[in-house]
Amino acid sequence: MKVYHQLPWHGKNVYFLGFMGSGKSRIGNAFADLLGWPFHDTDDLVERQAGKSIGDIFAEEGEERFRDLETSILEQVASWKNNVIALGGGAVLRDINWKLITGSGITICLTAPPELLSDRIGRNHHRPLMSNLDEEERLKKINRMLEQRLPYYQRAQFTFESKNDRSVSEFVRYIFEQLMEEL
Repeated sequence: MKVYHQLPWHGKNVYFLGFMGSGKSRIGNAFADLLGWPFHDTDDLVERQAGKSIGDIFAEEGEERFRDLETSILEQVASWKNNVIALGGGAVLRDINWKLITGSGITICLTAPPELLSDRIGRNHHRPLMSNLDEEERLKKINRMLEQRLPYYQRAQFTFESKNDRSVSEFVRYIFEQLMEEL
């Protein structure tokens, strides 16, 4: 179903934000397919611009350099229209990023219980902030980081819990229907 010309948010981007492992890329990509819009993941855009993986950026240049690259990407993305964008989990920690995002689109936060996030993150070995942690350490770190980031995530216009209790297509359809009702 391609209805992008009829949407109340036509001319704006749709930003998916939330903690790593919340499903931003998977759900965002499926949401873009539903709309017939391009999908972009800012982590992928950062890697392309830097010419190296996020893990290498963290290891060689540090988190601050990664965040600077992320802001640079968001400055570009904010000028686009009708794109679905998955943000890195910490993208909303900088006020400038939040201004860029909210000035150019609508914000959807995906949440999940910490245990589910830990399980999802544990299956992906490309998470520099969680590398070399056992399950217990990972869960503790997730809880600490969530406590810090929650006030930022709560700024989103819409919040949906991603719990694995329905298929991706059902979840995306639900999000779409909620946005159509609210906007």
